[in-house]
Amino acid sequence: MIAVSDDEEDPQDRICSTLRWSDVSLPRSVTEADLDALIYSQLAQNWRKVARIVGYTMQSCEARSIPVSGEVIAARVQALVETGKIEGAGNLSMWRHSEVRLKSR
Repeated sequence: MIAVSDDEEDPQDRICSTLRWSDVSLPRSVTEADLDALIYSQLAQNWRKVARIVGYTMQSCEARSIPVSGEVIAARVQALVETGKIEGAGNLSMWRHSEVRLKSR
C-alpha cells in the first residue's frame, strides 16, 4: 500500500462513479426526459460542479419519490456532455473536480 500524506489526495479517492449511461436501466416510472428536466433545472450558463448538480438533482428526485441514485444522475450528466447537449470540463467521473454548464449561445 502506498502512503499518502494528509495534504496529498489519492487520485482513486476522487473518482465518484464510473457508471455509464448505456449500463443504466431506469425504473418504469421514470423517463429519460423526466431525469433530464431535473438535471437541466440545476444548470446555468456559468460552470457548476458536477457534485452540486448531482446533489441537488438527488434532492429533487427524493422530494418527488423518484428512485434514482446519484450514480445514475452522474451517468446521465456525462451522457448529456458526450452528446453535446451541455458543456463539461474535467473528468466527469470525479464529481468534485469537474464542472458542467448549459451550452454557450
